[in-house]
Amino acid sequence: MSFLKKVSTNVARAKQMAMAKVGQAEATVDAQFNQLETMFKEQYHKMKKLTKYVQSYQSAIADLGNAQQGMSQMIIDQYEPTDSMFTVASRLKDEASVKIEQHRDQMEKYYAENFYQPIERYLVQYKLIEERINERNTRLIDMDRYNGEVKALMSRTDTVPTKLQVAKDKADAKRMEYGSLNEELIQDIQKLIADRSRFFDALFANLVQGQTEYLAGSAQSLSAIDASFVNVNRTAVRNWARCITDPAQSAFRGASAAEVCGQSSPAADSAYDPNMNMGSQSVSNSSFDPNASAPSGISLDKGFGSPAPVAAAAPVAAVVRAKALYPFQGQDASELTFQFNEEIIVLRQGGEWWEGELNGRRGLFPSNYVKLC
Repeated sequence: MSFLKKVSTNVARAKQMAMAKVGQAEATVDAQFNQLETMFKEQYHKMKKLTKYVQSYQSAIADLGNAQQGMSQMIIDQYEPTDSMFTVASRLKDEASVKIEQHRDQMEKYYAENFYQPIERYLVQYKLIEERINERNTRLIDMDRYNGEVKALMSRTDTVPTKLQVAKDKADAKRMEYGSLNEELIQDIQKLIADRSRFFDALFANLVQGQTEYLAGSAQSLSAIDASFVNVNRTAVRNWARCITDPAQSAFRGASAAEVCGQSSPAADSAYDPNMNMGSQSVSNSSFDPNASAPSGISLDKGFGSPAPVAAAAPVAAVVRAKALYPFQGQDASELTFQFNEEIIVLRQGGEWWEGELNGRRGLFPSNYVKLC
């Protein structure tokens, strides 16, 4: 089709659509197809939305891993190397946290093979149906347009018979083109809708298995650390006695003193024993000697002794950036809005939707809207 012919056809189609919209031209309505098309679009949208939520879930797990590493380091910093719990805290960071990150990496690989790749292949069918629906709707417009021309020629008394016959032949051809594709789509959409649940049985199972292996593996890694606390009274911290001068006897009465003076000190509770489960060494308030050496495993010089060894910093991964080829407006809080030519930091790649950050905001965006720098 030549360029001018193509322009002329598009103008004629636009005119047909406009006239049908205001009731000045007939428009064929297929209620069965329209209902199926609505179901198809809703299902397609939900499947793409599921992919985005799985990506958000993995992003949250990655953030959790980063928080685990940071928390582990801060726990180590609470102890001196001579403290009995320093080794346990080090194991939390160097063993448990590392294993948790390994479980996360395994889940990423598992999902790539058993979720992202299968659903991406499956959604190719939806893309094909979407293209065919667009073509079907174009053929419908053409069919109505040619039917309108036939009716207009038949209503005139001076119409040349040969011209009318040519118009009828064109209308019949358009009707056949439309009818064949419309019938094919009605059958295929129904098959696709029925096939969805069978496909999702395996996909659902894979999602749960990925979660189960990550969570169970992480719990097992932490359980090995938890076994080190069998002699620790976990509830003691709920009523731990203050070790500084009581506000009521302090040489300084600040604004906060009024708030705590009315609170009963746990030390005054006869049922409370701050020395319980502290090991074989016992610290008695009545015989406390500030010059005495600290019991084994208990440091009285927090923050002033030899600093804990600092682990070598992990190598920083190269920042992946992408430039926006088109503007994108996010539909909800999970999606990242950006303008043409803006540069986005890519946090995660995979499938049709990537995760990125722009101006302090994080979210998902279509990968075909950007180009890696």
